[in-house]
Amino acid sequence: MESKKTILMIANSDTAMNGFLALQECFENMKNIRCITVCHKRVHVENAIKRCDIPRERISVIYFDSQKSRGAKRNQEDYQYKPDIMPVAVCKALLNVIKMVLGNLDGMGKAYRIIKETNPSVILLYADNRAEFEKYFIFWAKRKQIKTVVAPICFSSVEGVLDNPTNGFRLDAGSGLPLSAKIIRRLVPGQERIVGTQRIFYKQPFAAIVDCIMHLSAPYPWVQGSLADIVCTSYQAEYEEIVRELGDGVKEKLFLTDSIEDDVIFQGYKNRDGIKRYLSDKYDVDTETVAIVAFSERNERISRDNDLYDKDIIVRSILKYYPSVFISLHPRSNVEENRFLEQYEGSCILEEPLRKVIAAADVIVYGDVSSVGRWVEMLGIKHVTWTSYSMWEKWSTDMTEEFQDRIVKMKKEQEAVSLNGETVKISSLEGNGKQDLQRPRFADLLLNLL
Repeated sequence: MESKKTILMIANSDTAMNGFLALQECFENMKNIRCITVCHKRVHVENAIKRCDIPRERISVIYFDSQKSRGAKRNQEDYQYKPDIMPVAVCKALLNVIKMVLGNLDGMGKAYRIIKETNPSVILLYADNRAEFEKYFIFWAKRKQIKTVVAPICFSSVEGVLDNPTNGFRLDAGSGLPLSAKIIRRLVPGQERIVGTQRIFYKQPFAAIVDCIMHLSAPYPWVQGSLADIVCTSYQAEYEEIVRELGDGVKEKLFLTDSIEDDVIFQGYKNRDGIKRYLSDKYDVDTETVAIVAFSERNERISRDNDLYDKDIIVRSILKYYPSVFISLHPRSNVEENRFLEQYEGSCILEEPLRKVIAAADVIVYGDVSSVGRWVEMLGIKHVTWTSYSMWEKWSTDMTEEFQDRIVKMKKEQEAVSLNGETVKISSLEGNGKQDLQRPRFADLLLNLL
């Protein structure tokens, strides 16, 4: 009997967990493949499992840690460098180094034991440039000659990292550097960026130094590709950015493929009318025009009250112009916390993952920094976006009116192209969508590695 090939999937977030389960759905009928997911305790595993089409007993999960906590909540100001007097700086440095070394040794030990027990043929990553526990698996994979592959799950960009004020280690460009920053800029020059009046290091310099000495750091962390053996992306813009940042040599291991969830979306497109009927029967709302609002993950530094307040405005704004709206929550979201959004007639929180119903959408509303954008463009769906970072504050009257104006404009565009009372239809996968259909399937690429 042919032995099973194991794919070890490292999920450091809810987005990664959701994507890997979608991939496992593609392999569900292949009995010679075993999928094992390693994740943080903070990942909402049960939420993701309920939304996938795999029996619970066939899903194998290993928790890398025992703590759900993400640590102390940090404010935006915490990422701006503040110098200490010398004795305090030295004590902090020693304590931080000891803590980081011990943490890395513990993580390396856990990763070694998991790899030894599971004997994977391939290790699948959400990212190879993060500073979390995937670095320990990459470390051992290189020594055991196990292929590491970055999966095409979501979009990331240098600009997105730099624009977020709670990313990296930041100080004024004209100010003096702490000793740790001077050291890391020599050890790993790729850690540093200057943007406007700020000098930004990808991560805390002491952490970067420790990782570098212990062979755990990405040589160039701003984009994917400097650690993994193979990097796949479903975004042309990300592909071009990686080549631009790392040079043409990276093309040997960089592939533009479909996303993990594209197969589900294309199948849904073929059954668009069937999905509409399904939604109408299940949620008992008008689906002549399917409007969906896709809410992204709430960053832990965003106020809960602000987030829910703004969601309420968005849902009510859509319902002013459409008879119903389906609310798609990020897998990490607390559904009960958002249940109040269903108090409005025609408002329903989807139990299904977005990939299973998005092809039926006539209209979709989402934050402008979201991987949903690629699916929307691929299917040619009419859409409105809000500025993602605006969710950090309570929307003012002006912000609300601007958002509603965008919905009105979209509504008028729909009415303008509707002829003789016919329903506006989304594109027939021409243009970008047609190109996506011609891309290699990520699942096939992965199978060829096993």
